[in-house]
Amino acid sequence: MTLWRNLVVALVAAFALAACSSSSDPEPMAMPEPEPTPEERCTAAGDVWSGGSCISAADDAYNTARAAIAAAETAEAAEAAVATAVEAGITGAQLQSLNMAVEDRKEALQMAADAAQRQALEDAAMCTATTAECVAAHNALIAALQGDVNRLADDENATNAQQDAAQAALDAAIAARDAVQMAINEIDRTTTAGREVREAIDAAAALETDRSVEAIEAAKVAIEEARQAVGDDDSYDARIAMAERYVARAEERNVVAAAVMEAEAAATGLASDSSVDAVTAAQVLVDAANMAITDAEHLTDAEKATETAKVVAAQGTVTVAKNKNDAAAKIAKDEADQKAKDDAKEKAKEMAAAGKALKKALGAMPLAWLGGDLDNVAAGDQSTNLSSSGLQVNVSDRADTPAFTASPRMKAGASAGSLGAWAGKHYSHTNAGTKVSNSAVVYTNQAAPTVKPFAEGASFGADQAAFDSAYTAATRTLNLGDNLEGGTNIKGGDFPTAGGKTFIPTAPSLENTIRGTYQGAPGSYRCTSTSATATNCGATATAGGGVTLVGTWVFTHDSGAMTSRADANYLYFGWWLQKDKDDEPTSASAFTGVVGDVDGNETLTDPLGLTGSATYNGAAAGKFAINDPLTGGDAGHFTADATLTAKFGVAATAGNGISGTLDNFMANDQAVPWSVSLLHLDLTATGGTIAVDDTDTADVNESINRTTWSIDGNSAAASGSWSAQLYDEKPGNAPTGDGSNVATSVTGTFQSHFGSTHTMVGAFGATKE
Repeated sequence: MTLWRNLVVALVAAFALAACSSSSDPEPMAMPEPEPTPEERCTAAGDVWSGGSCISAADDAYNTARAAIAAAETAEAAEAAVATAVEAGITGAQLQSLNMAVEDRKEALQMAADAAQRQALEDAAMCTATTAECVAAHNALIAALQGDVNRLADDENATNAQQDAAQAALDAAIAARDAVQMAINEIDRTTTAGREVREAIDAAAALETDRSVEAIEAAKVAIEEARQAVGDDDSYDARIAMAERYVARAEERNVVAAAVMEAEAAATGLASDSSVDAVTAAQVLVDAANMAITDAEHLTDAEKATETAKVVAAQGTVTVAKNKNDAAAKIAKDEADQKAKDDAKEKAKEMAAAGKALKKALGAMPLAWLGGDLDNVAAGDQSTNLSSSGLQVNVSDRADTPAFTASPRMKAGASAGSLGAWAGKHYSHTNAGTKVSNSAVVYTNQAAPTVKPFAEGASFGADQAAFDSAYTAATRTLNLGDNLEGGTNIKGGDFPTAGGKTFIPTAPSLENTIRGTYQGAPGSYRCTSTSATATNCGATATAGGGVTLVGTWVFTHDSGAMTSRADANYLYFGWWLQKDKDDEPTSASAFTGVVGDVDGNETLTDPLGLTGSATYNGAAAGKFAINDPLTGGDAGHFTADATLTAKFGVAATAGNGISGTLDNFMANDQAVPWSVSLLHLDLTATGGTIAVDDTDTADVNESINRTTWSIDGNSAAASGSWSAQLYDEKPGNAPTGDGSNVATSVTGTFQSHFGSTHTMVGAFGATKE
């Protein structure tokens, strides 16, 4: 357009000059104003004059951005040029064109960078030095060229010529690298360090086919020798490290192989032994194999996959066996649970029957079974007779006017444990004909035996004067005399334990000598016969476990012999049970008693003449029976703690009396929430006997002579009865007495009821604090 405008202007000017030259005397013409130039008109129009052309501002911004993108050295600079053009108001089509130009520039820049990097790799690979660094440079180039080959192989548009060229470049790089490596190898072979390193590498590489313990140890030795040969030269470090990796890989492969083999063997073994222990052991080995595979750092993924497949198969076998065991265990558990339920039902039935039977045997007045517990029994009678030969209970038929007869003598058995200071022992007897059995548990406060030299400790029972007359210390001889009856202190291997025995000596000594003990002291018994055929020396066993000697016997104790004399004066309490031939209980009760001489009854100071109070702590034991149609039944024995408080003085003015509490019950050795209150009893003037005041009987005041049984805090009505006796086991002053006329001990019996379903009977013993 500009060229045409210029041509028109020239023609107009030419025509004007021609006209002027043809007229004569032409009048001068006024010159027209010069027209604006194209650039001025372009600028005036708001466009941009660029390169001799008038273009819009958007086109100019677009052209400027294109130039900037083409010259950009970074992707960021190219993108900044686009942003500037956008601010100048380029069109959408122009923006799209610029973005395509930016992408082309980025690709060109990347290609340049790749070319620069490749050139750097090629420059580095030009080295021919026989060093590990030179080999590494060659390897880097090889890796890049291998990438080119792989990309062209995947590119459908790549030509054969391109692929061949890439492969040729790769082959050339490999050949160059191998040449350097060969040079290094040659140097290695000519140096000690090189040879040691090469040997280490060879030994380690051989582990790929031979992973024996010997081969691994040999490789380790070779590596150590190489390190010693290399010394401080770190140029061999990479190659030695490679050998070490071979060793580590071999060891890992051995560990994994062994663990997998053990897991497979254990899984296979489940075919013959699939017990819970075997399955558990197999699972442990499977887990160990999995862990070995996971921890292996030098195994390839393919190798791990192969070993893992074996372990997965073993795990399947283990899981099948475990599921079978679990199913069997569930069946067994279900059967056991059902059996437990059945057993519990059967046990409940048995307990209910036992509770019912023993409750019937106890009856309403269980204490009436034994002598000493009824008002019509003479004062001072003891309900039991405890001796070295056993326990004997005076049993009543519980009629209105009972006649007491001695029970069979129950022999002492095993210990029943201790309740504080009270030691327990079992006693029992079964009639061979009727099969009726009697059993009892007795608790005593018998002190430990006294041990003294024979001359100081031995005696004839209470007749110490007779003993002193019969004993000669100089010869250590005790003259036992004739017919020493019931001598329970006399023990000897040749003395009879049943029936009688006659001792006929051999001539000429006419003496019968028997080794034995007297009151625990060792020595010899001697009896002299009147002739070789005489029968004047003999011995007969007594029912009480002693020996009656016949003839004139002498006991000579060993030098330094000590006597061990049991405590002959003590208190006891306990319970008694009788069963019929069918093992069903027929009678049960509780009792107390005294062995030897313990101040009590009339010998105890009148408690009504005392003042003050005393507290007694001890224990209780007895039998209980429960027959409850709602909650079931139970029966057995119990123990408990006993606490009693006595207040001394005249009843009318001081309210003297005694009361107590039984708590911390253990029924059949299980704790139960029971307690029993022993309600108030008066003290009488008859030497510590505790009894109901005749003027205030239980018929008038139910709190007298009664008990209250509480279960889990719920108290039943006052019921049953209880009685007790005070004793002074330390009368007089020191050293044997406590200097007080207050009773030191108390024993008693009790019975209690909780409604119509629960019954207990027991006895207690307690000592003053």
